Parts: sequence; C-alpha cells; structure tokens
Amino acid sequence: GPPPNLNRLSLMRWAAKNPPIDPHLTFAGKTILVTGANAGLGYEAAVKYAQKSVSRLILAVRSLPKGEAAKKSIITRSGRTDDFITILTVDLTSFASVQSFVTILEKETKELHIALLNAGIAAPSFEKLDTGYEKAVQVNVLSTALMAVLLLPLLRRTAESTGSDSHLTFVNSNGHIWVDKSSYIKTHNGSLLQHLNDPKTFALEHSYCGVKLLGMSVLKRVAKAEERRTPSRVIVNACCPGLCKTELGREFAKPLQWVNNAMQYFTARTAEQGARTLVGATALGRESMGAFWHYDVLHPVNDIVNDEKEMAKMWEDIAGVVRKVQPDLD
Repeated sequence: GPPPNLNRLSLMRWAAKNPPIDPHLTFAGKTILVTGANAGLGYEAAVKYAQKSVSRLILAVRSLPKGEAAKKSIITRSGRTDDFITILTVDLTSFASVQSFVTILEKETKELHIALLNAGIAAPSFEKLDTGYEKAVQVNVLSTALMAVLLLPLLRRTAESTGSDSHLTFVNSNGHIWVDKSSYIKTHNGSLLQHLNDPKTFALEHSYCGVKLLGMSVLKRVAKAEERRTPSRVIVNACCPGLCKTELGREFAKPLQWVNNAMQYFTARTAEQGARTLVGATALGRESMGAFWHYDVLHPVNDIVNDEKEMAKMWEDIAGVVRKVQPDLD
C-alpha cells in the first residue's frame, strides 16, 4: 500500500506511479459476467479474462452494437479463435430490465463462477428517473443491489456443483472514505439515500462519494447474509481501481471535463492498470469477505462502514425501495 499520511493529491500521484500488479492467474473452466463491459475498466477487465483463458465470458452492456464492437476488439486483443463471448443487454436505470436480464442469464448459462459488477455512472447534474430516484443512485446503488441479490442463487449453485467458491465483486471507490456523517445526518431523518435523492443538496463530488458509501452498505449486507449460510459458498468483496483514464466524466459540462481531463493526465492510471485491481479482486480468498481491495491490499474503510447500525439503516433504506419490485429480496 501507499506511504501513510499522504494528502489526497499526493496519494493520487503515488497511485499513478505505483500501479497494481497484473495478477498471474488463469480463469480456465470459469464462466464470468462483467457488467459495463463495453468501455473503460469493464472492457479492460474483460480483455484480461479473455487473455487469462476464461472459458465463457458474458458481457453485460446497455446497447447491442456497443457490445458487438467490444466483443470484436476483445477477440482481436486476446488472439483467441474460439467462440467464448456472449453479449446480453441490461439497462440499470430500470429495475424491470435488471430482473429480465437475470432471468435471461439463467436460461443462457447453468454456471456462473464470477460476477464483476462494474457498471456505474458519475452524474454531472441531478436527474430524476421514472423510478423516482436520482440517476446515479438508481444505477450504482438500487439496481446494482437488486442485481447482486438476484445473481446469488446462480453463483451458489455453481459453487455447490464445482466444490469451489464463487465470487461476487462490486467495483466501488475510495471516494466513500471522504464522506463525513455530518454532511447528511441532519437532513431527511439522517437517511443518506434520501439526502442524495434531494435536488436541493445535490453536488457532484458529494453525490459521487455518497453513492459509493451506500454501495458499501450493499456490500456489507450481501456479504453478511452470505456468511450466515451453511455452508457459505460465495466470496463477496469490493474493490477500487483508483483514478483511471476512462470515459466516466463523459457527461460533464465542458469546464468540468477540462478539469477532469487535467486530473487524469497528471494523476490517473490507465484503464488497463485499473482493471488489474478488478480482476485480482475476483480471485481473492475468504479473507476478502466483506472487505475492500485497493492498492493491492485489503484497505481500511470509512469508519461509517464499520458502524453496523449505520450500515443496517442504509441497507434498510435501499431494501425498502427494491422490495417494491422484488418482495422476496431477502
């Protein structure tokens, strides 16, 4: 990990100069799902899985043409000639799309060894969707929580039939560490979910980091529920690739894009370097259960994440919304 006591900028510069190790792994015999697989980190992770002998790669993308383009490129870069890639579409702005995606996935494959939940957005401005929730909250938290829970039965069945643990990995961010409880506790009865869903309190960085903290509550709940099972068969963890040169800021206004591009130029890793963290996280052992993989170590988290009461409250807020479309969520 990095030297202690670095400020944020120094830490980012250190991270850019000290990229993660490219894991020496094989995924032969594995079926792997990557969401948000057509660009950026998800695409680079998919390339790595292809290069590391994955038997079946399922790309979850928003649009079929983008999925087809990614598939073509992954095949070229991996140099493989076998037919190992499947493309499925999903729109994380819609609960119904997530539900139908998992139904189709279960018909498409009887096995799923690894699910890398990478799809996410950084919302430049407040946009409320038909679901009643702000876009980043819906995509990164609510729909991702629903997808994670719906994928667990298939991951468990695969682990039971193969005798080795399956993996569910959330792509999160160290941005969750920068959230201070005082920033949201005085509004909406202390509900971070409702605070982030309020246009009056929306601010780009505040929203980005707050959404990541909500994501950590999903990680904690899913990991805890899985640990209680006998036997527990799915390793559930989260990871952060650090700041990477990706299209994440593509919807930002021009001035903000310039700032974002400058930050990326001076302090960002490449998407390929960031993807090393994602791929590595999906091969960690039981020591990573409910933990946060960052800088090639199991990294400390925000104190709020270690507050079980606060995490349970966040999860109940999230589950309360998702149960309306998926009553058997738990």
